[in-house]
Amino acid sequence: MKTILSVGSLVLGLFLLVHLTSFQSGPQLPNATTIEAISNHFHAQLRSFKANTETYLATAQKFVNGQADLEQLQTAHLDTRLAFKRASFLLEYNDRYAIKKDINGAPLPSVEPAVPEVAVIEPTGLQVLDEIVFAEAIDHVALLNHISKLDKAVKKVANYQEGLLLEHRKVLEAVRLELIRVYTLGLTGFDTPGSVNAIPEAVASIESLEFTMLQYIPYLERKHPELVSQLEERFAGTLEVLRNADDFDTFDRLGFYRNHMQDLYYIVWEVHSQLGIETLSEVSTIPQPLKLEGKALFDQGFFNDMYFRGSDLGENAEDKIALGRLLFYDPILSSNNERACASCHNPEKAFTDGRSKSLAIDGESHIQRNSPTLLNSIYTERFFYDLREEQLERQIKHVVLDANEFSTDFLAIAEKLAESKEYKDRFNTIYPMAEISKYSISNALGAYVSTLQSFNSPFDQYITGKIDEINPAVQRGFNLFMGKAACGTCHFAPTFSGLVPPYFQESESEILGVPVDPESEILDPDYGRAASTKPIDEAPFYLFSFKTTTVRNSALTAPYMHNGAYPDLQSVVDFYNKGGGAGLGIDLEYQTLPPDPLDLTDGEMSDLIAFMESLTDTSSVGTPPSKLPEFAAHPEWNERPIGGRY
Repeated sequence: MKTILSVGSLVLGLFLLVHLTSFQSGPQLPNATTIEAISNHFHAQLRSFKANTETYLATAQKFVNGQADLEQLQTAHLDTRLAFKRASFLLEYNDRYAIKKDINGAPLPSVEPAVPEVAVIEPTGLQVLDEIVFAEAIDHVALLNHISKLDKAVKKVANYQEGLLLEHRKVLEAVRLELIRVYTLGLTGFDTPGSVNAIPEAVASIESLEFTMLQYIPYLERKHPELVSQLEERFAGTLEVLRNADDFDTFDRLGFYRNHMQDLYYIVWEVHSQLGIETLSEVSTIPQPLKLEGKALFDQGFFNDMYFRGSDLGENAEDKIALGRLLFYDPILSSNNERACASCHNPEKAFTDGRSKSLAIDGESHIQRNSPTLLNSIYTERFFYDLREEQLERQIKHVVLDANEFSTDFLAIAEKLAESKEYKDRFNTIYPMAEISKYSISNALGAYVSTLQSFNSPFDQYITGKIDEINPAVQRGFNLFMGKAACGTCHFAPTFSGLVPPYFQESESEILGVPVDPESEILDPDYGRAASTKPIDEAPFYLFSFKTTTVRNSALTAPYMHNGAYPDLQSVVDFYNKGGGAGLGIDLEYQTLPPDPLDLTDGEMSDLIAFMESLTDTSSVGTPPSKLPEFAAHPEWNERPIGGRY
């Protein structure tokens, strides 16, 4: 019996030895010890954030009672913000809606989404307090109100998040999202509208990311030792630059991204990839706005087109795009066979028309607003200046039905298209189930418009390291845009539009106080977003609010603003420099543009213009078709001009 047990024990021992050796020499994922260390650090930062908020509340109460001075109050505020930043990458990832709503949202009112009535959300949280605490005169009632709300919100969020289980994939995704957040919202001053304490906060954020990433070193040393020194050096170099920066206005954001942030982003992804940790695309089929797997902020392909387009183009994608291109330039879509999409979206002008307000179908009167560029127009949450449409393909519906634009309907268009053998054959082949219909027409046009992308400008090539030289005025202009001039707090990188990072799922509108013309102090009467048919936009603070459009290709898209009031970039920059409408003397209750002058010099304004001009890229524009499909039964239709009449 003893012999049998001994042999059995020996066999079992050999079995375990073989399999243990195999496991140790094969791929190894980071284990529970790693995630436990990250979790412990995160929870410690959460407790610190709660403690700092409590101290902040106590200091605010003492300040109001005359027992603490302004310096003590501001120090308590800054300490609380720094404590938040140390935990923010996971706080935001785990519950971004609560963070935006109650802890660190923009200091502007908003509305509750997806409810049947207008439910106003008043701004509160750290950004609101940043403005209060660093104002010339402090509103004591507002101070105590907001810090009390913050204290309750922090306790609630912390209690919830202390019970969450972290996962390696989510941690590493959160790190990359935080790098985007630091660069686009932190270093621009978006997060710190009063204190402008952006650089120390960036240090706090990245130090927390550094601690997190260093927990993976034991596994990198076994599998990919070459990544260890790269990871350590990237973090050390990035933090060294930030720690040595002492001035918000003069910080070189362009050099910082080009030489540090971009490489840091890549190395974090490389760690994720080489450790064999699953990615979001491997565990979910739901399209996301970003391709977090190997693409940095200014890389082509950073955005997931399928998410913004709303669907996959399918196997016959190129045929759909080609058909959409034909339709775009064909005035057969309009009631008079003279007006095409290209009539107001001229490819030679970056798909604008050079008019203050586009011509109506009669060729004499004008439609309500200026024609915006279609380049990168796919990258938005909602379409049109008033944000009235949520889907790319449904944009054409508004143009078709508008009496001043195409002045027709889809049934009439489908009947005309069916008179052309070429169109009929194309539609039947590409859309065998739908044939020529509202759906297929809209889908083809949407497919074409989605290809009009512009992320390969001279600026893009420089910031990503593809070229090594660029006009110094462009460098200065970008740093102004993302810093002192505060342009980047509304025109967010990399689209330089109102598409909000780091999730890029929300498009902002702004109230600028645009006058009827540059020499006037009379507000343009267009209600903008408040005139939309969407009930959610009926809130009073959306009156005169317009979508924040891109400044990419702005050198080609004059005149500017929804009404085309400003003829050139110089006049636009001057308008902003004066403080928008408020700076002109227009009294507008909800102007979102800060009314204070920017005090930019003539040279600084020229540098801003040089930067915007460097964003020109029309490589995706292509040329109009050389010939439109013919109509045998209606030869008179064949005289229609390609692209319509401009």
